[in-house]
Amino acid sequence: MRGALVAAAAAATLMAGCAQPGDAGPGSGTAAAPVGCAQLAGIAVADTRLTQAEAVPAGSIALTGIQPGAPGSTARVPAHCHVQGRIAERTGIDGKPYAIGFDLRLPAEWNGRFFFQGGGGTDGVLRDAIGVLTGGGNTGNALLQGYAVVFTDTGHLNEPGPNGPYQFGLDPQARADNGYNAMAQTARAAKQLIAAHYGQAPRRSYFVGCSNGGRQAMMMTQRYPDMFDGVIASAPAYRVPLASVQAVYDTQLYARAAAEQAPPAAGRPVLAKAFSPADMRLLTRTVLARCDALDGLKDGIVDNWPACRFDPAELRCRGAKTAACLGPAQVEALQKSFAGAKDAQGRVIYSDWTFDAGLHSREWTRWKFGDAQQGEANARNLTLMTGALAMFFTTPPTVTTDFWAYAMGFDPARDAAKVHAAGGPFRESAMQMVAAESPDVDAYVRRGGKLLFFHGVSDPVFSVKDTVRYLDRLRARYGERTDGIARLFTVPNMAHCSGGPATDQYDGLSALVKWVEQGEAPTRIVARARPENPEVAWPGRTRPLCAWPAQPRHDGRGSIDDAASFHCR
Repeated sequence: MRGALVAAAAAATLMAGCAQPGDAGPGSGTAAAPVGCAQLAGIAVADTRLTQAEAVPAGSIALTGIQPGAPGSTARVPAHCHVQGRIAERTGIDGKPYAIGFDLRLPAEWNGRFFFQGGGGTDGVLRDAIGVLTGGGNTGNALLQGYAVVFTDTGHLNEPGPNGPYQFGLDPQARADNGYNAMAQTARAAKQLIAAHYGQAPRRSYFVGCSNGGRQAMMMTQRYPDMFDGVIASAPAYRVPLASVQAVYDTQLYARAAAEQAPPAAGRPVLAKAFSPADMRLLTRTVLARCDALDGLKDGIVDNWPACRFDPAELRCRGAKTAACLGPAQVEALQKSFAGAKDAQGRVIYSDWTFDAGLHSREWTRWKFGDAQQGEANARNLTLMTGALAMFFTTPPTVTTDFWAYAMGFDPARDAAKVHAAGGPFRESAMQMVAAESPDVDAYVRRGGKLLFFHGVSDPVFSVKDTVRYLDRLRARYGERTDGIARLFTVPNMAHCSGGPATDQYDGLSALVKWVEQGEAPTRIVARARPENPEVAWPGRTRPLCAWPAQPRHDGRGSIDDAASFHCR
């Protein structure tokens, strides 16, 4: 206790001359003597143990498996101070050790800004805080741009085994840490260390993430409105417990389609056989034929996707299955999946979806049915979403390593209520802890906070329509002021966070910073089709992404591969 009081007093003394987490405005705080990198290890941060503080020269570092690369890839970094620590170390009710781990990197040439790098999946890995940017194919990062960057494992480390990433769901505090608490505690500790190292607090603070990281960004604006000045929420998993119910429903539908297409293996349908690559190309070719020209230009992109009306029934085989048609179970799977899973009253549990021209992409199919031709199915809807639903998003949790059996036995109409349930040691439901669906961002708005959303129209995990509905809820609350608070940019053909035959390379961070710091709200952001992306037929094409609900329209002259030939309307 005495040690804790001394640490708290030291922390209070340090912070007395520096801005607190919410005081991110220019000129806030009083400059103090900077603390060298090695000396940061001696800084007292309440309820925190620093495990590393060392200088790293400019060059490349090996990444621990985060975009833009897989394990074993590298990222360029400037000279910086690398700090790691553990917050709130404890033993859980399951008898296992827990702590909120964080990775913080402080560049030698600091631009005065703080960048919180959002996570993904259910986290559980202490990844490198390099400042991953929005979109796909980015070779730079926020650390190279001079941002101080932090990342957190959200309070747990994945265990081995198929259900290892979800074992933390048995501990109530670990659930809350993953849902919201770990980001707040990490931001507080990071800002204190930044203030100590540079002798002043950050001028501005940004939270940038995709998927679960996008959900985290939204959560900050709702629960901790004083911590950040601007956030980017890409493909936000802001209602991920409900989206997981949809994922299980999809697996059931695609399993029936697989059983129609190929004999079972080991008594189970081969999920990857639900649709062949040729079937998926047929689907997107037909979608393009119906919807590509709705914006006045046939260019391989469905820009006017809200007007796209497509029924897979037109592809139903009238006789035997051929390459030019789809089987009855395939058609039914698409119809029911895109309409959304329903509850016992016939209401959509999560969201409906839109047909788009990126559904044949590897990123879309690897989520829905994977590519495993034998053995266990490897669809991410099964290995990630189903495992999380069983052990984290439902109360009481179900401990299982057989995600297939769990998915096949889950009745969405009956069992979806479990994501709203609480009881026993779980005093909050998963939706209370994880969902970031409140349109009440009043306190964030009063501080001038900005929200920037990006979402791929061909996202297989989280529906772009659900993100549009959140914007609608903001508009219902704030009226005409909404455009000064939040803006959404949809990316046709793009899958989850990036990928697909899309113009998926764009700079969201610069647009957000300009909006926050110069008051210039983004109306269009130029995006590029990456030449190295084998799924695009027009490498190097540039197109404007338009602030919703505007859409790009060709001027009638100039190249259709040049963003300068388009305006937003």
